This record gives sequence, structure tokens and C-alpha cells, in this order.
Amino acid sequence: MMHTEVVARRKVPVIAILLLVTTVVLYLTEGIELIGWDDDVIGKTLNTIILIFATAIILKEIMGCSLSYKYAIVSDKLIVNKIKFKSEDNLESIKINDILYIGEKSKMPRTYSSIKNKKKYLCNIIGYEKYYCIYKSGKKISKFSFQPSNIFIQRIVKHSCIDNINICYMDSINK
Repeated sequence: MMHTEVVARRKVPVIAILLLVTTVVLYLTEGIELIGWDDDVIGKTLNTIILIFATAIILKEIMGCSLSYKYAIVSDKLIVNKIKFKSEDNLESIKINDILYIGEKSKMPRTYSSIKNKKKYLCNIIGYEKYYCIYKSGKKISKFSFQPSNIFIQRIVKHSCIDNINICYMDSINK
């Protein structure tokens, strides 16, 4: 069995954030000018700080557009790759037999909710379902969050002929 999908960041929210940041910067610099601080050291310092802050946000958002994740099921493995500027790095390669739970956070068994989630393979903060994958990694149990499609999760469920996978997913498909 093989299934691959690439999840990239949506551009519309990025454009909205860039417009919002630009508008806020313009209003703040105009406010500094109305107060009369534009010729003072305080006003010039504030304008510089605002410009540096806005530039950092804009660069972060633009750089985030080049990030995407490739999720694949190849044979009996779940593979997560990070694609940034056309280079692909393997982040996870998990045997499907090692998966203990895959699904939404609200349906996660309490025994797994205490596991710290330091790995986040997410592109879009808003608008996509976030799923959690809990798996055995040697003697410890690890967890990561990611944003695959419903079809991808269905394929994992359908082709995993194992009893230890706790999928609380079918309810969300029928919504």
C-alpha cells in the first residue's frame, strides 16, 4: 500500500497577516507623529523598533510559505518529511504496528494525554483538523501532531491490521 500527500501553508491567511501588520505599522507611526514625537529621540527609537518588529513578522510569514510537510504511507510505515526550499528532510519513520493512537485530541485516551507533545508538523494554524499520533519508540512512547487529510487517516485505519491501534476517528468522518 502506498499513499502520499503534501500539505502546504495556505497563502490567503499570510496575505491577511501582512496587510494587518502593514496597517498597524502605518497607524502607529502616524500616532507617533500626531503626538509630536516624530522629531524626538523617543519617536525615532519607537519608529525603528516598530519597523524592526514588523519586518521580523513579515519575514517570518514569508519564510513560512516555503514550508510544507509530506505525509506518506509506504508498505507498513508512516513517513513524515519536511519540505523547505525544495529540500526534503525525513522527520519521522514509524512502523504502523508501533502506532498506539491516531486521531483527534478530544478523543485521545487519558493515558496518552499526559505525554508531552514537542513535535508539531503543522503548516496551517487555522482551518485544518489537527491529529495526534502516539507511537512506541523503543522503550518510550512519543507523540506528535500533524495535519493530514481525512483520506490519509482512513487509509492508515483501513490497512492497519492490528488490534493495538485505538482509532477514535470514525465519528469525525460522519460529521
